[in-house]
Amino acid sequence: MKKLLAGFLLLAGSTFANAQSTPYHCGSADYLNELDAQYPGLKEKVEKVTDHANYRTRGTTVTIPVVFHVVYNTTVQNLNVSYLNAQIDLLNKSYARENSDTTNMRAIFQSRVGASKIRFILDQVIRYQTTNISFDATTGSGFANSDIVKQTGSGGSDAISPDKKMNVWICNLTKDGSDGLIGYAYPPVGAPNWPVGSEAPTMAFDGVVIDYIDVGGPLKQPLGYGSGFRGKGMVHEVGHYLGLRHIWGDDGGKCNGQPGFKDDGISDTPVTDDASNFDCNKVKNTCTEASGDLADMVENYMDYSSGACQNSFTKMQLSAMEYVLDNIRSGVRVPLGVNANEELIKKVNIFPNPASGLLHIDIDNMEYHKVTASIVNLMGQTIWQTEQENKGTPITANTLTFAKGIYLINIRIDSNPVITKKVIVQ
Repeated sequence: MKKLLAGFLLLAGSTFANAQSTPYHCGSADYLNELDAQYPGLKEKVEKVTDHANYRTRGTTVTIPVVFHVVYNTTVQNLNVSYLNAQIDLLNKSYARENSDTTNMRAIFQSRVGASKIRFILDQVIRYQTTNISFDATTGSGFANSDIVKQTGSGGSDAISPDKKMNVWICNLTKDGSDGLIGYAYPPVGAPNWPVGSEAPTMAFDGVVIDYIDVGGPLKQPLGYGSGFRGKGMVHEVGHYLGLRHIWGDDGGKCNGQPGFKDDGISDTPVTDDASNFDCNKVKNTCTEASGDLADMVENYMDYSSGACQNSFTKMQLSAMEYVLDNIRSGVRVPLGVNANEELIKKVNIFPNPASGLLHIDIDNMEYHKVTASIVNLMGQTIWQTEQENKGTPITANTLTFAKGIYLINIRIDSNPVITKKVIVQ
C-alpha cells in the first residue's frame, strides 16, 4: 500500500521553500512558492485574496459541477464509480457539516465552526488509460511533470470547461519517484486587483489533483483506508481551490511575533506554528495568543492532522470560500436560475411516451452504480417500483395492466436527488 504512515516526504530547495516532513502531504503551498518564483509577487497577491476583513454568508446554495478524470495505468487505479459517488457524498456532508464525526469537535471550538451553502454534484466521469506509471512532481522541476495528467497529448486528460466546472484528476501521484504526495490544487487566480499577466497557471491546468488511494468516503472506503485515509484529502484540496490556506499559514513553523510569521488570513482559526504530523493531538498549543488563547485546531480540514480527526471548517473559512465563489470563481457553478438537477434530468430518457406496453428508462452518458425507480399514480399510490444495478441497458416497466392516464416516474441515481418525470399511459 502506498502513502504509508512511514512514507514521509521531505521537501527541500528553493522551489519548495516550506520544507516539511509529513506522511500526508498536500502540494498546494509548494505550488504557490513555485508560481511565485515564475511570477514575482503572485504569492503576495494570493494572500491578499484570502485576507478579506469583511466576509459574508451566502443566502442561497451554490452547486459546483464536478468532472472526474480517472487517469489509470492499472486496473486497481481505475476506480469504480461507487468511489466517486462516495467522494461527492463526503464533500457535500463535509461542507454542509452533516458528517457524523462532527460530534468529535471539542466544546472550545463549537461556536467557531459552521455549515456552508456550497454543494457538489457529479457532472461527468472521464476515464483514460495511460502508459505513464505515475505522475511525478519533482524538486527540480516542481509540478510540471505531474501536471501532464491534465494533458491528453502527454498521457493525461484535458480539462472540461474549467471556467464552469471543477475538474478533479485522479491518478497515481508521486513526489521524486516516491509515495507521500496525496494531492494539490491551484489557489484561485485572476482577482481584478492583480496586474495583467500574473494570472498563472492557465485555465487548462486549473483544478484538483488527488491520489487514487484517498478517493471515497463512508459509503465506499478509499483504498488507503487501512493506512488512515478517509477521503478527506479532497475536502482539503477543494478548500485550496476555493482560496483557503493551511491553518498554520505556510510560514515554516513561526508563531505570532516571530520574524517571518504569516497567519492564514482567517480570524477564527487559532494561531498554529506548523502542520500536525498526521496525528490527533488535542492537547498541544504551539502558539500563545495574547487574548482568547486556544489549543491547536487539529479538527480543521486545512491542517495535516489525521483524516479520522478532521471534521470541520470554521465559519470564517466558509465565508472566505463563499467570497471566492462570488467574486473570483463566479462561473464555477450550476448556472443561476437553473435547478441543480437539470443537467442530471437531461441524462434520463423515458420512451415511448405516451406508452401502451413496455416503458423504458434509459440513463445516457453517465456512470452510476444503482438506480431506484417507481411509478406513482395521481392519487400518490405506488403501482410499480424497482431497484437495479447498472447493467448498461434500460430499465423496463410493463404498463399493459395500468389504467389509462397520467403517471409520475420517480428516479434516484445513486445518492443524487430524486428526478420526477411525467408519462402518459394510453
